Amino acid sequence: MTQNSSIAGIVALPEPGQERSRQALERLLLASEKLLAENRFEDAGVAELARLAQTSVGTFYRLLGDKETLSGLLLQRFFSDLAERIEALTELRQWEGRSLEDFVRAAVALFVSIHRGRQGVLRALITRSSRDLQFRDRVHRVNQLISQRTIAVLASKSAEIRHPDPAQAMMVLPPVLLGILNHHTLTGSLAFLSDAALENELTRIAMKYLQ
Repeated sequence: MTQNSSIAGIVALPEPGQERSRQALERLLLASEKLLAENRFEDAGVAELARLAQTSVGTFYRLLGDKETLSGLLLQRFFSDLAERIEALTELRQWEGRSLEDFVRAAVALFVSIHRGRQGVLRALITRSSRDLQFRDRVHRVNQLISQRTIAVLASKSAEIRHPDPAQAMMVLPPVLLGILNHHTLTGSLAFLSDAALENELTRIAMKYLQ
């Protein structure tokens, strides 16, 4: 897989044709994310979702049909947003002449911001992956592409990596960082740290491991 590999290629996000429908769908997605963050999505009815989104029950059913479709679309949008941010981060030319630590710190900051900002969606994603094999495979493919694009930038900084097996270290680091953050998302195990402190600690772990 090359640097040109596209996460977006497996997470295309459909959109309604009319602007009014697109706006209503966006409001429904935002309302649903809010309910997920508050752990209230499963208990919320269609009428409550429509009210929070300032739209009608009829519009909900016309655009989505049911809550399962809405849940899937939320996760699909999360993947799409993640794709854009990861692909922007790992564009190789911007890292020319910059240090390994510069990239590691930027990657950690992005991972932390994703987990902090979308905890409700991430919890739903992790939970669904645990019970849906087909969906788990899709998550796995996205994670693979994230790792491959991250590794491509790390490889361009290989002269700074002092690990006994640099190629192996580059493959291990992305899933380890994401795994730590996924565990935190589910358990709140690192809630005592501010975002800045969490970024600093994970950057320190990553740099010690690589060097």
